[in-house]
Amino acid sequence: MNKLERAFDFILNFFAVISALLLIAMMLLTVMKVVLRALFHHGILGIDQITGTMMVYITFLAAAWVLRRDGHVTVDIVVANLRPQTQRVAMFLGSLVGAAVCLVLTWFATKAVLLSLHRGILIAAEIEIPRAVNLVVIPIGCFLLGIEFLRRAVRSYRGEALISETPRQEA
Repeated sequence: MNKLERAFDFILNFFAVISALLLIAMMLLTVMKVVLRALFHHGILGIDQITGTMMVYITFLAAAWVLRRDGHVTVDIVVANLRPQTQRVAMFLGSLVGAAVCLVLTWFATKAVLLSLHRGILIAAEIEIPRAVNLVVIPIGCFLLGIEFLRRAVRSYRGEALISETPRQEA
């Protein structure tokens, strides 16, 4: 594995840790909100808005890490019944399509972030924060996911990544 791949894996692992920490913080904030409402009949202003933003960050920061671990939900009823060579082709083509979609989303999400910054758009809610704060993670996550799809396409082209013949146990 070369330095660029190791650096990319480090970034994915770092964002996965950040996502896990955000998930823990989101859980604690939600519990705190429930307890404060039960005891004092008042919560903390903006917790729902903050946890909503955290959900967006968790989703986009962890998506490429989950793909690298082949952890996304898949419906592989057709692909699982194909010959291994055909599975490889399906994985390769599917990964190329996934990369293309993610990189197009990166382009348009970047434009949306820049437009929000340029116009100074604020989210009208309990806490007024710039809309770009909510949006900035989308092009970052889509770009990383697009690159991971390209890596997956290369691995499947080389025959290094095949769809498992044994079903995965998922919760």
